Amino acid sequence: MSYFSYLPKIQYNIKGSKYGETVTARDIFIRNLIKQNVIENAINFETHTIGDAERPDTTSYLVYGDVKYDWIIFLTNKMMNPYFDWPLSSQDFTKMIRGKYGSVERAKKQIYEYRQILQEADYTPDRQIKVLMEVIIDKDAYNALPSGEKKRITKYDIEFIRNEANRQIKIIDPQYVEDILKEAQTKRYR
Repeated sequence: MSYFSYLPKIQYNIKGSKYGETVTARDIFIRNLIKQNVIENAINFETHTIGDAERPDTTSYLVYGDVKYDWIIFLTNKMMNPYFDWPLSSQDFTKMIRGKYGSVERAKKQIYEYRQILQEADYTPDRQIKVLMEVIIDKDAYNALPSGEKKRITKYDIEFIRNEANRQIKIIDPQYVEDILKEAQTKRYR
């Protein structure tokens, strides 16, 4: 059963007709079924890395043993749009790049931003840890820097970074999902 099946039905004037012609729809504007403070402060999370071509239903099956909990994954991770918040497979990523930039090669040539690489050293009692930091600079500042202190980020790079950032998600401990499901089934919204 999908998340939307738990939402109340409303009469909605989809055409904006002054005659009050309505259709029955699910009220998607109600508050989330999982309270945000629970999501933000819970300690019973695990992390999961979404594999290439892994879909929400398969992730649900992998972590919870059932496909019906994909909506819990979406709410837990504040994913409102599965087309943009869920990572693309490598094949779909390549299609997206070609559609947006014409070709992968072209996206790899277009500069998104220039960065200066700054290096700081943090010391611990037993070793030195190097932490690299980067700051965004303009093209003139970039050209004035020595090669070891500068970096170009292409449009391909930034799209790849954004897509890969969506791969790390939080998973609510499986022992709590049945309770969340029961709460969703008995929730009163009004």
